[in-house]
Amino acid sequence: RGLMTVKVFVFLNLLLLSLGFANKSFAQDSEFNLDEFEQDISGGVKKEKAQDAKVQAQADEEDDGDVERIEVTGSHIKRIDVEGPSPVQVIDREALERSGYNSVSDVLRDTTANSFGSTREASGSNAAGVATVSLRGLGADKTLVLLNGKRLPSDAVTGSIDLNLIPMAAVKRVEILKDGASATYGSDALGGVVNIITYKDFNGSQITLNKSRPTINSAGETFDVSLVTGSATSKSSMVTVVNFRENGDIYSSERFWTENGLSPNSNPASFYDYGDNTAKRDPDCPADRQRSDGFCNYNYAVHSTELPALRQISAMTLFEYETDFDMTLFGRVSMSRKFTQWQYAPAVLQMDLTDAQMDSINPGNYSGSGGAFLLYRTEELGNRVSEIETNAIGYQLGLKGTLKSDFDWEFTFDRNRVKRFDLGVSGYGLKSVVNKRITDGDFNPFNEWNASSNSLDAARFEPWEESISTSEMYEYKLSGELMDMPNGAGAIGGAVGIQYVRAQFSDILDASSRSGDVFGSAGSNGGGKRNTQSAYFEIAAPLLKGLEVQVAGRYDKFSDFGETSNPKVGMRWQVSNKLMVRSSWGTGFKAPSMNDLYAAYSDGNPTFVDAVACDALGGDYCKPKQYSVSSGGNPGLKEETSSSYNIGVVYQHSKKTSFGFDYWVTELDNLIGISYGAMTIAELNGATLSNYGIEMTRNADQSIKKIKAPLQNLSKQEVSGIDFEARHAMDTKAGSFNFGVQHGLMLDYSQESFPGTGFNNILGTNGAPKWRNVITLGYSPAKIENLNIALSANTISKHGKAVASEGDIDRYTQTNLSVVYQLAKLNGEFSLGWQNIFNRSMPLDDSNTNNQLDTGLYNPRGPVVTVGYKQRF
Repeated sequence: RGLMTVKVFVFLNLLLLSLGFANKSFAQDSEFNLDEFEQDISGGVKKEKAQDAKVQAQADEEDDGDVERIEVTGSHIKRIDVEGPSPVQVIDREALERSGYNSVSDVLRDTTANSFGSTREASGSNAAGVATVSLRGLGADKTLVLLNGKRLPSDAVTGSIDLNLIPMAAVKRVEILKDGASATYGSDALGGVVNIITYKDFNGSQITLNKSRPTINSAGETFDVSLVTGSATSKSSMVTVVNFRENGDIYSSERFWTENGLSPNSNPASFYDYGDNTAKRDPDCPADRQRSDGFCNYNYAVHSTELPALRQISAMTLFEYETDFDMTLFGRVSMSRKFTQWQYAPAVLQMDLTDAQMDSINPGNYSGSGGAFLLYRTEELGNRVSEIETNAIGYQLGLKGTLKSDFDWEFTFDRNRVKRFDLGVSGYGLKSVVNKRITDGDFNPFNEWNASSNSLDAARFEPWEESISTSEMYEYKLSGELMDMPNGAGAIGGAVGIQYVRAQFSDILDASSRSGDVFGSAGSNGGGKRNTQSAYFEIAAPLLKGLEVQVAGRYDKFSDFGETSNPKVGMRWQVSNKLMVRSSWGTGFKAPSMNDLYAAYSDGNPTFVDAVACDALGGDYCKPKQYSVSSGGNPGLKEETSSSYNIGVVYQHSKKTSFGFDYWVTELDNLIGISYGAMTIAELNGATLSNYGIEMTRNADQSIKKIKAPLQNLSKQEVSGIDFEARHAMDTKAGSFNFGVQHGLMLDYSQESFPGTGFNNILGTNGAPKWRNVITLGYSPAKIENLNIALSANTISKHGKAVASEGDIDRYTQTNLSVVYQLAKLNGEFSLGWQNIFNRSMPLDDSNTNNQLDTGLYNPRGPVVTVGYKQRF
């Protein structure tokens, strides 16, 4: 199938190339008209530098064509044209502010390229304050995030970039490259690239304040205030951004779709009796909490936060200074301090009890021999509360200049460090102390817990975890024009570069957690380091006027697992002033993250359907349930690989009307990870899990007791889709209108999640909508000069419930309103935003009681009103 992909790509490019030579004179007469592309087709926004370059190109047409060139995402070669062989979507500052969000991650989550959603801040882990982006549904770890074209360090725990560490007030625009780009940027760029561009030139100062409040209730309020100040001269520039933001927490009980969360880990206690292999509960369990599987229900949602409380202060300074030696010194200094707090229900004590212990505590329905497995909610210790402090600091220093041969050179040193400290301030305890108190007769989980003899104060413990990730990057790059084409089509552009990256991470836990003695928390130390040496090149050759071919390649050598080479070829053909055709093909890779390779084992409770228990027991076991899983790194992992291509057209009917269409395909192999649900399907079909290093422990009734599984290269995916975009602007007597449509349609998302289970197209199943659509309408009234009104409708198609036989989650459209009024005399700006103005109910999955709302796709804050004010000085 991969070979067929390459053949199709080569055939299409040869066809287009032959058409170009056959119509050589036509192509020469149809040179790209700079006026006609006044707007960026892919993003539909004006780019100041690009526009300046176009104006300068016309002014200097008779003076050797010297123009300012800019570097665009997806290429190391500076160019005039913002459109290249690969599609790029641009989100400008105006759109960021109009969104009503206070983080870049929330804005990206609403784009059509974020096909299956992505992780937002959530309670329940040491990554509670982390937010990511996942392009094409391929995972956050396969989406490369850049800051001004340079890599950011991956989070030591999640293996992806925490977008919350970038102050939104510093962001001028965001460029999304919807194509594989390993040949340009290296590892991780399988699904695409997000390049966050910050302010660099800024004269004056401005203060911005925003306050938002959900209309359901006040839970989940946000507030942010920012200061941007800077100055620029002919030789230097400096800009400083300071940003403070605060997000209020949301308790599960404050949203109706999370107010009931049921668990068999209860108080009164339950136990699995090894003597007769049955589940039993404390006889004192109330009748309305008695479960059909023999356990006692517990509503943990009464105590839990769904979204954590978050406070963050960030600062960033960027500067450039042109020296007297024809060189420019540039740099960046940034820092961020983030405090996150979340709360969960009291910790669960799960432990094996001996026959003697069970006889001693005498629950009244014990079989009398064999011992038991205890499930007990330790309300004596109170709710679990964790506080996480994250500190990030980074700096960049570089020199750039121009050689006599008009080649631009640049040397950059970049260093970033992220440190996180997670402290469990209450609700945690030591198993060994509880075990001894049960043996000594000082504690009985089957008696009223508030009796003085049942106190667990001696077992209280505050677990902690400290993770640190650092990266240092040295890069030298040379780019410029190699030679003029003899046919007058233009100059061949080229770029070469070398890069050295040194990265390391450590994850350290307290001794009791490492030994597995802490209930409510678990894990062990992990860490590693890696050095990467890279070399890359890129050539952009105009074979004809309007017909450009791009060839790129990159070689990466890793100190810890191997080396890889990846090519990419692309083509951009300006058929006429109005029509452009583009295509590209390339391979990609993702090196195993150091966390994947070296992370120690830690415990978790993922939710999935156990196919073996469903087959044996039926009933509730055929629905998603939480199971105890211990997972960790694997030093034997190989790199994940990909092959991708796209072909598209852009039609500019006029300055105010444009259409874009792209067809793309990505094939991935050796994917790292384990789908536990698919693993149990393979087990039911006779697979020997131990052959994959997996330890499956089941109770006598075939229900899961414990899983221990290292990460593996077990999965494959074949993904394809279509992106469509249309924009139209018009001026009328009533005012100016701007209309836009973006549509992302997935055609195929086939994956083999575990060897032997076969390829299945998961499109339309739970969490995998087939399409997303965004419609925008902007209006500036003729009679109110400084007023701008914008409406956007974001639609996510229907997709299946967690239990497929129970139907689908309905299609959902959220309509947002933005009103901005400029106070010209005061040099200020007032804004009002309203997300979900029609108060549409969130699409819920009633088949998955404990996770009814997919928070990666839908906003758990619900309808939100935002008020803001910006003052310029």
